[in-house]
Amino acid sequence: MFTAMNFPPQLQQKIEKWASNQGISTEQFILQAVVEKIDTLTQQTAEASNVVSSNQPKVYRKEGILVVDAQLPENFDLNIFIDELREERIRDQMAL
Repeated sequence: MFTAMNFPPQLQQKIEKWASNQGISTEQFILQAVVEKIDTLTQQTAEASNVVSSNQPKVYRKEGILVVDAQLPENFDLNIFIDELREERIRDQMAL
């Protein structure tokens, strides 16, 4: 049990429940939560000040989805690209 941070009892119970469900200590759970929050705020700050200074693609996560922010070539056809990815995935799945 942790008391050093003096959480309200209901919050403390929720933290203990989630930590137990994940098989980690309450301290580890709190540390992970703080790290995730800092990462989110850092990403939001970076996105807010998004100034593209070169043609280098930016790769980041947004709501759990990997995002690549880059300028596509002029003749790039997104539909063909999606079709190719779909076919590749079908081939991979059939090979299993």
